[in-house]
Amino acid sequence: MYETIDYTIEDGIGVVRLNRPDKLNAINPQMVGELRALADSLRGADLGALIFTGNGRAFSAGADISKLVEIGRADEFMKFIERIQTAYNEIEDLPFPTIAAIDGLAYGGGCELALACDLRIMARDASLGVPEIRIGVLPGAGGTQRLGRMLPPAIAKRMIYFGDPLGSDAALRYGLINEVVEPGRAFQTALQWARRLAQLPPLALRSAKLLVHGAQETSLKSGIESERQALAFLFGTEDRREGMRAFLEKRAPAFCGR
Repeated sequence: MYETIDYTIEDGIGVVRLNRPDKLNAINPQMVGELRALADSLRGADLGALIFTGNGRAFSAGADISKLVEIGRADEFMKFIERIQTAYNEIEDLPFPTIAAIDGLAYGGGCELALACDLRIMARDASLGVPEIRIGVLPGAGGTQRLGRMLPPAIAKRMIYFGDPLGSDAALRYGLINEVVEPGRAFQTALQWARRLAQLPPLALRSAKLLVHGAQETSLKSGIESERQALAFLFGTEDRREGMRAFLEKRAPAFCGR
């Protein structure tokens, strides 16, 4: 079905592998279209979690410059940027947790794809960066906005202004990623996390994702009101009843998503 990505499901966990290893998984217009089509198809999917990773030596080296130079006019380039921004926004808005498993380079659009995920696990020898300024442009898939929200302003500006990447230790220190693992272990660790997430109550996870994302765009009072409404909804679910019963009975809960 797809040519530039691989998508598989196992035990309720989805795995997306960027699949242009001979190009370090560089992102071309076809990959953008396939990522958006996949995101559209997954809006109502019953997944415990979704992992993004890359085939070969890199997560993604960023945009395929050989394809970008074929774009002749600014309005055509604007359409490409709009498509990739829309694809990443739709990935960010998926109702279940998403995890980026980062080995090797995650530059430009590759870095921005990782930023659109909820959680990021990074190999010790990997690096994250947005080097677009070095070719006369800027990050165009949400990088200037997500980095500015996730990092201290001075660090975000340094990354964007100079195009310098962050190594794993710095990325962890600044809170841009969740964990550093040994080389070659990012995907296996992401899979372990995804399996843990798949055992948790789906409605509570979806509500948590909406609340945390919404907190960046609303006032504290409005966010607390949303939290109260979400808790009232969750209290009426079968998963809440099962969770409390299991706690009192000293057993593992079996959540059903209702």
